[in-house]
Amino acid sequence: MTSKQASSHKPFNNRKVEVNKMVALKVFFAFLIVLLISAQGFAQCFLSSINVKITKTGSVVKGQSEFEVVFSNNCACIQYNIAVKCDGFSSVEPIDPAIFRKDDSVGGCLLKNGESIPQGEPLKFKFAGQIPIDKFKPISSTIACS
Repeated sequence: MTSKQASSHKPFNNRKVEVNKMVALKVFFAFLIVLLISAQGFAQCFLSSINVKITKTGSVVKGQSEFEVVFSNNCACIQYNIAVKCDGFSSVEPIDPAIFRKDDSVGGCLLKNGESIPQGEPLKFKFAGQIPIDKFKPISSTIACS
């Protein structure tokens, strides 16, 4: 093989190596994307992932201060059958029982009839009365990761 023939094969070999590198890089990034997407399903979720925020609205209903309660799920997995402490809780303002109701079978109050609260979809309600001492602290839930 002459030096002219040998040099004519080098660019072909270099292109082949470059193509192989590009393919390997594409496969790596595809794998990385799949890994990141599937990692959400393995997210560690706990009862403490349920956040409770109580804010005074400034309104008064039947002589009682009104508050807004917001329950948020801060985990990528859904949580359902969420029960919170509500000992001695009462409101002079009606609350939709499909959103928040006393349920002795769960040892407190049940949120959203036990339905799921996904991340980014907070559950809200208003009440007028005294804030319970336990401030609606979550006591149980079922966590489902897909």
